[in-house]
Amino acid sequence: MSRLFNLFVLGLTTVGILFSSVSLQAEEKAKSYYLIGNSLTWDTAPALLDGDVQWHVDCGKSLPYIHEHPEKPCVKTSTLWPTALKEKQYDLISVQPHYGSTLAEDVATISQWIEMQPKAIFVIHTGWARSATREDEYRNQEISGKLQHSPAYIKALLAALQKKYPERKFKQTRAIDLLEQVDADIKSGKAPFDQITDIYRDAIHMKLDSGRYLMHNAMRHAMDQPRSDKGYEKLDPKTKQYLNQVLDTLN
Repeated sequence: MSRLFNLFVLGLTTVGILFSSVSLQAEEKAKSYYLIGNSLTWDTAPALLDGDVQWHVDCGKSLPYIHEHPEKPCVKTSTLWPTALKEKQYDLISVQPHYGSTLAEDVATISQWIEMQPKAIFVIHTGWARSATREDEYRNQEISGKLQHSPAYIKALLAALQKKYPERKFKQTRAIDLLEQVDADIKSGKAPFDQITDIYRDAIHMKLDSGRYLMHNAMRHAMDQPRSDKGYEKLDPKTKQYLNQVLDTLN
Protein backbone atom coordinates (compact mmCIF):
# COMPACT_ATOMS: atom_id res chain seq x y z
CA MET A 1 0.00 0.00 0.00
CA SER A 2 2.83 2.35 0.92
CA ARG A 3 4.55 1.67 -2.42
CA LEU A 4 1.32 2.34 -4.34
CA PHE A 5 0.83 5.57 -2.42
CA ASN A 6 4.38 6.69 -3.20
CA LEU A 7 3.85 5.93 -6.90
CA PHE A 8 0.59 7.90 -6.82
CA VAL A 9 2.34 10.90 -5.23
CA LEU A 10 5.19 10.64 -7.77
CA GLY A 11 2.66 10.60 -10.58
CA LEU A 12 0.93 13.72 -9.26
CA THR A 13 4.28 15.47 -8.90
CA THR A 14 5.24 14.62 -12.48
CA VAL A 15 1.91 15.87 -13.79
CA GLY A 16 2.35 19.03 -11.77
CA ILE A 17 5.81 19.66 -13.23
CA LEU A 18 4.56 19.04 -16.76
CA PHE A 19 1.58 21.34 -16.21
CA SER A 20 3.86 24.08 -14.85
CA SER A 21 6.18 23.71 -17.84
CA VAL A 22 3.29 23.94 -20.29
CA SER A 23 1.88 26.94 -18.44
CA LEU A 24 5.27 28.67 -18.52
CA GLN A 25 5.60 28.06 -22.26
CA ALA A 26 2.08 29.36 -22.85
CA GLU A 27 2.82 32.47 -20.80
CA GLU A 28 6.03 33.09 -22.78
CA LYS A 29 4.22 32.73 -26.11
CA ALA A 30 1.54 35.13 -24.90
CA LYS A 31 4.11 37.90 -24.40
CA SER A 32 4.46 40.53 -27.08
CA TYR A 33 7.68 41.96 -28.49
CA TYR A 34 8.45 44.90 -30.75
CA LEU A 35 11.78 45.88 -32.30
CA ILE A 36 12.77 49.26 -33.75
CA GLY A 37 16.03 49.65 -35.62
CA ASN A 38 17.88 49.11 -38.88
CA SER A 39 19.63 46.17 -40.53
CA LEU A 40 21.58 45.48 -37.34
CA THR A 41 18.25 44.79 -35.69
CA TRP A 42 17.33 42.64 -38.70
CA ASP A 43 20.57 40.70 -38.09
CA THR A 44 19.04 39.51 -34.80
CA ALA A 45 16.43 37.61 -36.87
CA PRO A 46 13.28 38.99 -35.16
CA ALA A 47 11.01 36.56 -37.02
CA LEU A 48 12.68 33.65 -35.18
CA LEU A 49 11.88 35.04 -31.73
CA ASP A 50 9.21 33.33 -29.64
CA GLY A 51 5.82 34.83 -28.94
CA ASP A 52 3.94 37.68 -30.58
CA VAL A 53 6.59 39.67 -32.44
CA GLN A 54 6.45 42.74 -34.70
CA TRP A 55 9.12 45.16 -35.88
CA HIS A 56 9.88 48.42 -37.65
CA VAL A 57 13.18 48.07 -39.51
CA ASP A 58 14.60 50.77 -41.80
CA CYS A 59 18.03 50.08 -43.28
CA GLY A 60 20.93 52.32 -42.27
CA LYS A 61 18.78 54.74 -40.29
CA SER A 62 19.20 56.14 -36.79
CA LEU A 63 16.42 56.20 -34.19
CA PRO A 64 15.68 59.94 -34.65
CA TYR A 65 15.35 59.40 -38.39
CA ILE A 66 13.03 56.41 -37.90
CA HIS A 67 10.94 58.47 -35.51
CA GLU A 68 10.63 61.38 -37.92
CA HIS A 69 10.23 59.30 -41.10
CA PRO A 70 8.23 56.16 -40.32
CA GLU A 71 6.37 55.88 -43.62
CA LYS A 72 8.49 53.56 -45.78
CA PRO A 73 10.88 51.27 -43.87
CA CYS A 74 13.09 49.06 -46.04
CA VAL A 75 11.75 45.84 -44.49
CA LYS A 76 8.29 45.54 -46.00
CA THR A 77 7.00 43.21 -43.27
CA SER A 78 7.38 46.06 -40.77
CA THR A 79 4.43 47.14 -38.65
CA LEU A 80 4.91 50.92 -38.65
CA TRP A 81 5.74 52.16 -35.17
CA PRO A 82 3.07 54.93 -35.02
CA THR A 83 0.39 52.31 -35.56
CA ALA A 84 2.00 49.54 -33.52
CA LEU A 85 2.75 51.56 -30.40
CA LYS A 86 -0.57 53.38 -30.46
CA GLU A 87 -2.79 50.35 -30.91
CA LYS A 88 -1.03 47.79 -28.72
CA GLN A 89 0.85 47.63 -25.44
CA TYR A 90 3.95 45.44 -25.67
CA ASP A 91 5.79 43.56 -22.94
CA LEU A 92 9.30 44.16 -24.28
CA ILE A 93 10.51 46.70 -26.84
CA SER A 94 13.96 46.76 -28.40
CA VAL A 95 15.41 50.00 -29.77
CA GLN A 96 18.72 50.23 -31.63
CA PRO A 97 20.79 53.45 -31.62
CA HIS A 98 22.96 53.91 -34.71
CA TYR A 99 25.43 56.21 -36.42
CA GLY A 100 24.29 59.79 -36.90
CA SER A 101 22.53 60.54 -33.62
CA THR A 102 23.78 62.17 -30.43
CA LEU A 103 23.15 60.99 -26.90
CA ALA A 104 20.61 63.75 -26.30
CA GLU A 105 18.78 62.88 -29.51
CA ASP A 106 18.63 59.19 -28.65
CA VAL A 107 17.35 59.92 -25.14
CA ALA A 108 14.67 62.26 -26.50
CA THR A 109 13.55 59.82 -29.19
CA ILE A 110 13.46 56.74 -26.97
CA SER A 111 11.63 58.76 -24.30
CA GLN A 112 8.74 59.41 -26.68
CA TRP A 113 8.32 55.68 -27.27
CA ILE A 114 8.64 54.93 -23.56
CA GLU A 115 5.77 57.30 -22.83
CA MET A 116 3.63 55.59 -25.48
CA GLN A 117 4.32 52.22 -23.82
CA PRO A 118 4.01 52.76 -20.06
CA LYS A 119 4.29 49.08 -19.12
CA ALA A 120 6.99 47.81 -21.47
CA ILE A 121 10.52 46.78 -20.57
CA PHE A 122 12.90 48.55 -22.94
CA VAL A 123 15.91 46.75 -24.38
CA ILE A 124 18.76 48.78 -25.86
CA HIS A 125 20.11 46.75 -28.76
CA THR A 126 23.67 48.02 -28.86
CA GLY A 127 24.21 47.20 -32.50
CA TRP A 128 27.91 47.14 -33.43
CA ALA A 129 30.49 49.06 -35.38
CA ARG A 130 31.88 48.51 -38.85
CA SER A 131 34.60 45.89 -38.61
CA ALA A 132 37.28 48.39 -39.67
CA THR A 133 36.57 50.73 -36.74
CA ARG A 134 35.14 48.27 -34.22
CA GLU A 135 38.12 48.20 -31.86
CA ASP A 136 38.64 51.96 -31.81
CA GLU A 137 34.94 52.64 -31.27
CA TYR A 138 34.69 50.10 -28.49
CA ARG A 139 37.44 51.85 -26.54
CA ASN A 140 36.20 55.37 -27.25
CA GLN A 141 35.19 57.17 -24.04
CA GLU A 142 33.73 60.23 -25.78
CA ILE A 143 29.96 60.59 -25.43
CA SER A 144 29.42 64.27 -26.28
CA GLY A 145 29.51 63.89 -30.06
CA LYS A 146 27.87 61.50 -32.48
CA LEU A 147 27.20 57.90 -31.47
CA GLN A 148 30.09 55.50 -31.16
CA HIS A 149 29.40 51.80 -30.62
CA SER A 150 31.06 51.78 -27.22
CA PRO A 151 30.20 50.66 -23.69
CA ALA A 152 30.71 54.29 -22.62
CA TYR A 153 27.94 55.51 -24.92
CA ILE A 154 25.53 52.73 -23.99
CA LYS A 155 26.24 53.20 -20.26
CA ALA A 156 25.51 56.93 -20.55
CA LEU A 157 22.33 56.28 -22.54
CA LEU A 158 21.01 53.77 -20.03
CA ALA A 159 21.91 56.03 -17.11
CA ALA A 160 20.07 58.98 -18.66
CA LEU A 161 16.97 56.89 -19.37
CA GLN A 162 16.98 55.30 -15.91
CA LYS A 163 17.28 58.72 -14.28
CA LYS A 164 14.38 60.03 -16.34
CA TYR A 165 12.25 56.90 -15.75
CA PRO A 166 13.38 55.50 -12.38
CA GLU A 167 10.51 53.01 -12.18
CA ARG A 168 11.20 51.46 -15.58
CA LYS A 169 13.28 48.38 -16.30
CA PHE A 170 15.96 48.74 -18.97
CA LYS A 171 18.14 46.02 -20.46
CA GLN A 172 20.67 45.70 -23.27
CA THR A 173 21.74 43.02 -25.75
CA ARG A 174 25.47 43.66 -25.19
CA ALA A 175 26.15 42.77 -28.82
CA ILE A 176 29.24 45.01 -28.83
CA ASP A 177 30.63 43.13 -25.81
CA LEU A 178 30.13 39.78 -27.52
CA LEU A 179 32.15 40.89 -30.55
CA GLU A 180 34.85 42.21 -28.24
CA GLN A 181 34.97 38.79 -26.58
CA VAL A 182 35.24 37.05 -29.96
CA ASP A 183 38.07 39.37 -30.98
CA ALA A 184 39.93 38.72 -27.72
CA ASP A 185 39.50 34.97 -28.21
CA ILE A 186 40.81 35.21 -31.77
CA LYS A 187 43.92 37.01 -30.57
CA SER A 188 44.54 34.37 -27.90
CA GLY A 189 43.88 31.47 -30.27
CA LYS A 190 40.67 30.35 -28.56
CA ALA A 191 38.17 31.07 -31.36
CA PRO A 192 37.48 29.11 -34.58
CA PHE A 193 38.11 32.28 -36.61
CA ASP A 194 41.25 33.86 -38.01
CA GLN A 195 40.07 37.46 -37.69
CA ILE A 196 37.00 39.35 -36.52
CA THR A 197 35.86 39.91 -40.13
CA ASP A 198 35.21 36.15 -40.33
CA ILE A 199 31.96 36.72 -38.44
CA TYR A 200 30.94 39.69 -40.62
CA ARG A 201 29.45 39.18 -44.10
CA ASP A 202 30.42 42.66 -45.29
CA ALA A 203 31.71 45.91 -43.79
CA ILE A 204 29.11 45.97 -40.99
CA HIS A 205 26.57 43.14 -41.18
CA MET A 206 26.81 39.75 -39.54
CA LYS A 207 27.26 36.49 -41.45
CA LEU A 208 23.93 34.77 -42.02
CA ASP A 209 24.97 31.69 -40.06
CA SER A 210 27.55 32.33 -37.32
CA GLY A 211 27.05 36.08 -36.87
CA ARG A 212 23.29 35.99 -36.87
CA TYR A 213 23.22 32.98 -34.56
CA LEU A 214 25.22 35.00 -32.05
CA MET A 215 23.11 38.14 -32.36
CA HIS A 216 19.77 36.34 -32.46
CA ASN A 217 20.54 34.61 -29.19
CA ALA A 218 21.86 37.84 -27.67
CA MET A 219 18.43 39.33 -28.38
CA ARG A 220 16.68 36.25 -27.02
CA HIS A 221 18.69 36.55 -23.80
CA ALA A 222 17.80 40.23 -23.42
CA MET A 223 14.14 39.37 -23.96
CA ASP A 224 14.22 36.53 -21.42
CA GLN A 225 13.81 33.83 -24.05
CA PRO A 226 15.72 30.53 -24.03
CA ARG A 227 18.63 30.01 -26.41
CA SER A 228 17.61 28.49 -29.75
CA ASP A 229 19.26 27.10 -32.88
CA LYS A 230 16.06 27.18 -34.92
CA GLY A 231 17.04 28.35 -38.38
CA TYR A 232 20.70 27.61 -37.67
CA GLU A 233 20.64 23.82 -37.64
CA LYS A 234 23.35 23.64 -40.33
CA LEU A 235 25.82 25.85 -38.47
CA ASP A 236 29.12 24.03 -37.92
CA PRO A 237 28.84 22.25 -34.53
CA LYS A 238 32.27 23.44 -33.33
CA THR A 239 31.44 27.03 -34.26
CA LYS A 240 28.07 26.75 -32.51
CA GLN A 241 29.71 25.32 -29.40
CA TYR A 242 32.17 28.19 -29.33
CA LEU A 243 29.47 30.84 -29.86
CA ASN A 244 27.44 29.30 -27.05
CA GLN A 245 30.45 29.78 -24.78
CA VAL A 246 30.55 33.43 -25.81
CA LEU A 247 26.81 33.75 -25.13
CA ASP A 248 27.36 32.21 -21.69
CA THR A 249 29.23 35.39 -20.75
CA LEU A 250 25.85 37.16 -20.74
CA ASN A 251 24.74 35.21 -17.65
